[in-house]
Amino acid sequence: MKLLLLLLLQTAPEQNTDPIPRLIQEREALVRQYEAANSQRNAFLANKPSKRDLEEVVAALKGIIRKDTEIVQAVKDDALRQTAGLVAERQQVQQQASVAQSDQSTTQERFYDLQRQITNLEERERQHQKKLAEAQTLANEVDQSRTTRDLLTAGLAVLSVGLLVYVGRLRGQRRAPAKRKR
Repeated sequence: MKLLLLLLLQTAPEQNTDPIPRLIQEREALVRQYEAANSQRNAFLANKPSKRDLEEVVAALKGIIRKDTEIVQAVKDDALRQTAGLVAERQQVQQQASVAQSDQSTTQERFYDLQRQITNLEERERQHQKKLAEAQTLANEVDQSRTTRDLLTAGLAVLSVGLLVYVGRLRGQRRAPAKRKR
Protein backbone atom coordinates (compact mmCIF):
# COMPACT_ATOMS: atom_id res chain seq x y z
CA MET A 1 0.00 0.00 0.00
CA LYS A 2 2.79 2.42 0.93
CA LEU A 3 4.76 1.56 -2.18
CA LEU A 4 1.67 1.93 -4.34
CA LEU A 5 1.05 5.41 -2.93
CA LEU A 6 4.70 6.37 -3.56
CA LEU A 7 4.53 5.04 -7.12
CA LEU A 8 1.32 6.96 -7.79
CA LEU A 9 2.85 10.17 -6.49
CA GLN A 10 6.01 9.70 -8.56
CA THR A 11 4.25 8.71 -11.81
CA ALA A 12 1.48 11.31 -11.62
CA PRO A 13 1.89 13.81 -14.48
CA GLU A 14 3.14 17.17 -13.34
CA GLN A 15 0.67 19.89 -14.19
CA ASN A 16 2.51 22.62 -12.38
CA THR A 17 6.10 23.54 -13.15
CA ASP A 18 6.73 24.36 -9.47
CA PRO A 19 8.23 21.22 -7.85
CA ILE A 20 7.58 22.33 -4.25
CA PRO A 21 3.95 21.11 -3.96
CA ARG A 22 4.96 17.73 -5.44
CA LEU A 23 7.89 17.46 -3.03
CA ILE A 24 5.67 18.31 -0.06
CA GLN A 25 3.18 15.61 -1.11
CA GLU A 26 6.03 13.12 -1.39
CA ARG A 27 7.25 14.15 2.07
CA GLU A 28 3.76 13.67 3.50
CA ALA A 29 3.72 10.17 2.02
CA LEU A 30 7.10 9.47 3.64
CA VAL A 31 5.80 10.79 6.99
CA ARG A 32 2.81 8.43 6.72
CA GLN A 33 5.23 5.60 5.92
CA TYR A 34 7.30 6.55 8.98
CA GLU A 35 4.22 6.66 11.21
CA ALA A 36 3.12 3.25 9.95
CA ALA A 37 6.59 1.79 10.49
CA ASN A 38 6.90 3.37 13.94
CA SER A 39 3.54 2.03 15.08
CA GLN A 40 4.41 -1.61 14.30
CA ARG A 41 5.02 -3.73 17.36
CA ASN A 42 5.94 -7.38 17.58
CA ALA A 43 3.88 -9.50 19.92
CA PHE A 44 6.80 -11.88 20.45
CA LEU A 45 8.97 -9.01 21.75
CA ALA A 46 6.50 -7.74 24.34
CA ASN A 47 5.00 -5.12 22.05
CA LYS A 48 8.38 -3.67 21.18
CA PRO A 49 9.51 -3.02 17.64
CA SER A 50 11.67 -5.62 15.95
CA LYS A 51 14.98 -4.93 14.27
CA ARG A 52 13.26 -4.97 10.86
CA ASP A 53 10.63 -2.47 12.15
CA LEU A 54 13.38 -0.20 13.44
CA GLU A 55 15.21 -0.43 10.10
CA GLU A 56 11.99 0.62 8.33
CA VAL A 57 11.66 3.56 10.75
CA VAL A 58 15.26 4.60 10.09
CA ALA A 59 14.78 4.25 6.31
CA ALA A 60 11.61 6.34 6.49
CA LEU A 61 13.38 9.04 8.55
CA LYS A 62 16.26 9.11 6.06
CA GLY A 63 13.75 9.46 3.24
CA ILE A 64 12.09 12.37 5.09
CA ILE A 65 15.46 14.04 5.62
CA ARG A 66 16.37 13.63 1.93
CA LYS A 67 12.98 15.00 0.92
CA ASP A 68 13.41 17.95 3.31
CA THR A 69 16.78 18.64 1.69
CA GLU A 70 15.16 18.53 -1.75
CA ILE A 71 12.41 20.90 -0.57
CA VAL A 72 14.94 23.35 0.89
CA GLN A 73 16.94 23.24 -2.36
CA ALA A 74 13.76 23.75 -4.43
CA VAL A 75 12.82 26.74 -2.26
CA LYS A 76 16.32 28.17 -2.69
CA ASP A 77 16.17 27.61 -6.45
CA ASP A 78 12.73 29.22 -6.60
CA ALA A 79 13.94 32.22 -4.59
CA LEU A 80 16.98 32.52 -6.84
CA ARG A 81 14.77 32.37 -9.96
CA GLN A 82 12.45 35.01 -8.51
CA THR A 83 15.38 37.25 -7.60
CA ALA A 84 16.88 36.85 -11.06
CA GLY A 85 13.49 37.57 -12.58
CA LEU A 86 13.08 40.70 -10.51
CA VAL A 87 16.57 41.91 -11.42
CA ALA A 88 15.87 41.27 -15.10
CA GLU A 89 12.51 43.06 -14.86
CA ARG A 90 14.14 46.01 -13.12
CA GLN A 91 16.81 46.29 -15.81
CA GLN A 92 14.18 45.99 -18.50
CA VAL A 93 12.05 48.71 -16.89
CA GLN A 94 15.07 51.01 -16.60
CA GLN A 95 15.98 50.36 -20.22
CA GLN A 96 12.41 50.97 -21.35
CA ALA A 97 12.28 54.20 -19.38
CA SER A 98 15.46 55.49 -21.00
CA VAL A 99 14.22 54.45 -24.45
CA ALA A 100 10.89 56.12 -23.75
CA GLN A 101 12.57 59.35 -22.76
CA SER A 102 14.82 59.38 -25.82
CA ASP A 103 11.96 58.51 -28.16
CA GLN A 104 9.50 61.03 -26.74
CA SER A 105 10.41 63.80 -29.19
CA THR A 106 10.39 61.38 -32.11
CA THR A 107 6.99 60.13 -31.05
CA GLN A 108 5.65 63.67 -30.80
CA GLU A 109 6.95 64.46 -34.29
CA ARG A 110 5.33 61.32 -35.64
CA PHE A 111 2.11 62.24 -33.88
CA TYR A 112 2.04 65.69 -35.47
CA ASP A 113 2.90 64.18 -38.87
CA LEU A 114 0.02 61.75 -38.49
CA GLN A 115 -2.32 64.59 -37.52
CA ARG A 116 -1.29 66.48 -40.67
CA GLN A 117 -1.81 63.36 -42.76
CA ILE A 118 -5.27 62.87 -41.23
CA THR A 119 -6.16 66.49 -42.02
CA ASN A 120 -4.92 66.05 -45.61
CA LEU A 121 -6.85 62.82 -46.00
CA GLU A 122 -10.00 64.43 -44.63
CA GLU A 123 -9.62 67.28 -47.13
CA ARG A 124 -9.12 64.81 -49.97
CA GLU A 125 -12.19 62.91 -48.80
CA ARG A 126 -14.27 66.12 -48.83
CA GLN A 127 -13.03 66.92 -52.35
CA HIS A 128 -13.76 63.37 -53.44
CA GLN A 129 -17.27 63.56 -51.96
CA LYS A 130 -17.85 66.86 -53.74
CA LYS A 131 -16.72 65.41 -57.09
CA LEU A 132 -18.83 62.34 -56.46
CA ALA A 133 -21.90 64.49 -55.75
CA GLU A 134 -21.26 66.52 -58.93
CA ALA A 135 -20.88 63.32 -60.95
CA GLN A 136 -24.08 61.94 -59.42
CA THR A 137 -25.95 65.13 -60.30
CA LEU A 138 -24.61 65.00 -63.86
CA ALA A 139 -25.58 61.32 -64.14
CA ASN A 140 -29.10 62.15 -62.94
CA GLU A 141 -29.39 64.95 -65.51
CA VAL A 142 -28.14 62.64 -68.27
CA ASP A 143 -30.64 59.99 -67.17
CA GLN A 144 -33.46 62.56 -67.23
CA SER A 145 -32.50 63.81 -70.69
CA ARG A 146 -32.16 60.23 -71.92
CA THR A 147 -35.54 59.37 -70.45
CA THR A 148 -37.09 62.41 -72.13
CA ARG A 149 -35.42 61.54 -75.42
CA ASP A 150 -36.51 57.90 -75.09
CA LEU A 151 -40.10 58.97 -74.37
CA LEU A 152 -40.04 61.34 -77.33
CA THR A 153 -38.58 58.60 -79.55
CA ALA A 154 -41.20 56.12 -78.34
CA GLY A 155 -43.96 58.69 -78.93
CA LEU A 156 -42.70 59.39 -82.44
CA ALA A 157 -42.43 55.65 -83.13
CA VAL A 158 -46.05 55.15 -81.99
CA LEU A 159 -47.12 58.14 -84.11
CA SER A 160 -45.19 56.73 -87.10
CA VAL A 161 -46.81 53.34 -86.67
CA GLY A 162 -50.17 55.03 -86.34
CA LEU A 163 -49.55 57.06 -89.50
CA LEU A 164 -48.41 53.93 -91.36
CA VAL A 165 -51.54 52.12 -90.26
CA TYR A 166 -53.63 55.13 -91.30
CA VAL A 167 -51.91 55.36 -94.69
CA GLY A 168 -52.33 51.61 -95.10
CA ARG A 169 -56.06 51.91 -94.44
CA LEU A 170 -56.39 54.81 -96.81
CA ARG A 171 -54.71 52.84 -99.57
CA GLY A 172 -56.78 49.84 -98.70
CA GLN A 173 -59.95 51.94 -99.05
CA ARG A 174 -58.87 53.24 -102.46
CA ARG A 175 -58.17 49.81 -103.84
CA ALA A 176 -61.21 48.16 -102.39
CA PRO A 177 -63.72 50.31 -104.44
CA ALA A 178 -61.72 49.76 -107.63
CA LYS A 179 -62.02 46.00 -107.32
CA ARG A 180 -65.77 46.19 -106.96
CA LYS A 181 -66.27 48.14 -110.22
CA ARG A 182 -64.84 45.50 -112.46
